[in-house]
Amino acid sequence: MNLSHLKNVVSEYTRAHMYALSSIRKPSDLHLLWGPIHARTRLGIGAKMFSLYSLAQVPRSTWGDYMINEPLKLRYAKITSLEARRLADDKVLFHDHCVAHGVATAPILALVTQRPSDGTPIRHIYSAQALAEVLTPGDYFLKPSDGSHGKGNFSLSVREDGLRWSGQHGSFADFIAWCDAILKPTSALILQPKLLNHSAIRAITHAQGLSTIRVVTFRKGEDIDIVAGCLRIVVGESEVDNFSHGESGNLVAGVDVDNGCLITAIGSRTRSWPHMIDVPQHPASKARILDATMPYWDEVIALVKKAHGTIAGLHTVGWDVAILEDGPVIVEANWRYDVDIMQVAYKKGFRKVIDGYIAA
Repeated sequence: MNLSHLKNVVSEYTRAHMYALSSIRKPSDLHLLWGPIHARTRLGIGAKMFSLYSLAQVPRSTWGDYMINEPLKLRYAKITSLEARRLADDKVLFHDHCVAHGVATAPILALVTQRPSDGTPIRHIYSAQALAEVLTPGDYFLKPSDGSHGKGNFSLSVREDGLRWSGQHGSFADFIAWCDAILKPTSALILQPKLLNHSAIRAITHAQGLSTIRVVTFRKGEDIDIVAGCLRIVVGESEVDNFSHGESGNLVAGVDVDNGCLITAIGSRTRSWPHMIDVPQHPASKARILDATMPYWDEVIALVKKAHGTIAGLHTVGWDVAILEDGPVIVEANWRYDVDIMQVAYKKGFRKVIDGYIAA
């Protein structure tokens, strides 16, 4: 362990202990004096997760119900076929699969790339001239074909006086030259129309960024069960809705999967350390989040069940769904989705739920 890593560990446990100590209110809370150490040594839950899951606010008897991502992802890998993993991981392949099976998904207009790829009818863009043939004035969204967690995503605005993207302004040729520089670590940039949330969601966020719902499904025999739903709520000018343990400044809300009602709304008090607090009203719009009902919820449920049913090798999926004015579309399928956002949104551990579907 190098000195820098050691300092980071000490800093994290110092902050976790400060959080634990500040939560002591009565003699029965004294176990919090060693809470972060107990959580790490007995349960494998580190200092940051101790704070993220607000373990000082829940009974110690429930701490063991909380899970951490990496060991769970290894369990997912054991029950997911290689073919299904490839299909879910490859955004272009997954898009084409959805189109072939009549599953509503976010459209792809073209692939901005330097190299051809086989097996997809999607148009490939290699030049500024080809891009100009595809794009009309309007707003678009691009993301790496193999990206995750919103990394590398950006918006593109096409106007009569030129293109604007990532703080840049220029011509089609300028944009293609800029893309050439960032295409080295990825095979292609997926070009899509910029999607806008249903007006009921935009009434909450007042944001141009797309807020999506993570819907988690499990296969049980011939049935597809819905076990969780989390709305990731954009705050401010962010172009992505990732929660990122509260570091993004965005919020997460738990969804009652039976009716689409938002039952929690949670964010971090600071971006530098997860200090979870209830945020019943959107900090920018002041609109109430709690008790809002997601539009088209029955259609969301039907959509993810249909999608899951088309991929036999997937036992469990975290679907990213966007609810638009004319209905829901699937944005991505994640076979190795993170469990932490679910546990934050529902204020409970998911061990018993997940263990009920897959072997430990």
